[in-house]
Amino acid sequence: MLEERTTMRSIAEILEYKRKLAEEIGRELSTREREGALKDHHSKRAPRPCGMTIHTGIGCSLRCIYCYIEDMGFPWSVKPYPLNGKQLVYALLNNPYFIPGKNGTLIALGSVTEPFLPETRRRTLEYIKYISKYLGNPIQFSTKMTLDDKTIEEIKRYDPGISPLITIITIKYHKKLEPYAPSPWDRFETIKKLHRKGLKPILFYRPIIPGIAEEEYMDILREAKKYGAVGVVAGSLRVTRLILSRLKTVGIPIDKIMERLPRTPKGHEQVSIYTRDIKREIMRYARSIGLIAFPEACMANIYTHGYRCWKMEALKIQPQDVEKPLPVDIKEIARELGELRIKPGVIKPLYDKGLLLIDLKTNRNMRKLLAEYIKCKYKICVRIT
Repeated sequence: MLEERTTMRSIAEILEYKRKLAEEIGRELSTREREGALKDHHSKRAPRPCGMTIHTGIGCSLRCIYCYIEDMGFPWSVKPYPLNGKQLVYALLNNPYFIPGKNGTLIALGSVTEPFLPETRRRTLEYIKYISKYLGNPIQFSTKMTLDDKTIEEIKRYDPGISPLITIITIKYHKKLEPYAPSPWDRFETIKKLHRKGLKPILFYRPIIPGIAEEEYMDILREAKKYGAVGVVAGSLRVTRLILSRLKTVGIPIDKIMERLPRTPKGHEQVSIYTRDIKREIMRYARSIGLIAFPEACMANIYTHGYRCWKMEALKIQPQDVEKPLPVDIKEIARELGELRIKPGVIKPLYDKGLLLIDLKTNRNMRKLLAEYIKCKYKICVRIT
């Protein structure tokens, strides 16, 4: 097996590394396994802002009232994702936008399923193990489940810097909103266990539900801090017609939500609720009690793996126990693009916004790849025009 991990080599070197490693792993898979991995969407879709979302299961049995997976066509039952660990790695290496390595594409587990359900737990641990072993990319997971010491030790052995997001958004209404999930107090205990094992657990305050968040966020943040959380990520609520109906059915007042709804959802459309003012208050209070306030989940992943990004610098989220991002080397970017026979126009870092603007004439797929590569190398958001 190729032992060397990618640092931040040139884009040409990374593409060659991906090709060789994919060939090596492909030889360890059967023809059927290779074909299954190449047909899977993990080998095709571009990373989201939070990174490459990895599905460890299909469906979810927690049936949280505010969840949108039913509108996406997923069932309220769950089964493990069909790819095994090596297949997943093979799919990622064949993804044209994926950058392998410890400074590569961020990995996020838990977007459309709960990664630590009894049905998905083993698959999740397998994915963490194989991503860490063969790729080394920074991994983050979000969960509502309780984790025992043995599981935490296994997770830490695979990725000592893993970013654990523990979702707690309500204490008072959890039986109505999260009827099949462990209690918030069990999740606080998971935060404590993660902290005692030397990890950096982060409270995942998502979604912010107007009418509930204002009433409870101070209590939840204080408890999270007391149990060992080092920070908080807060995120907005997205609703569909079905979610609004479910909220009313279980007796959750939706008048505050409706006041902030920009338009009525159509069909299975997801519409984001305006919560910027509430999020601002949550972030302010988090800082006042000594929690690191992360506006975005990707920042938490970068932080627990020992770095800061330029957007964190711009927002003055500057914990001293991690490395600062590299300054953008405009000449180096131009040289690397030249190796690919691409001539860039203006390359303009906007450090006060954590953003890099690049003017390029190339195809859409190449733009996505280059944006991901530059974002990973310099820890800066990239906009290519």
